[in-house]
Amino acid sequence: MDNIKELLGRRIRELRKDKKLTQEQFAELIGIEPRNLIKIENAQTFPRIQTLEKILEVLDISPQTLFRVEHLEDVSKLRNKIIEKLERNDELVKLIYKMLF
Repeated sequence: MDNIKELLGRRIRELRKDKKLTQEQFAELIGIEPRNLIKIENAQTFPRIQTLEKILEVLDISPQTLFRVEHLEDVSKLRNKIIEKLERNDELVKLIYKMLF
């Protein structure tokens, strides 16, 4: 798994952009300086617990949603996980084939 600080920063950036908020807008809403948000999104620091709570509130998400980061992992790791699943499940292979072709 990638560095948790990096994954969390990327997830926060992804969720912020989904809400169409700039870093400046989002930083103001969660009560921190834009430079601190940049540090969080760039994996230079972890957000404080109060900041995490505010992020959840502003984005209107659960902690589970915030920490759902599997899709942000390295593509080669994701590919390997998919291959492992497919090797164990013929029905899944058929379903995915139908979806793709």
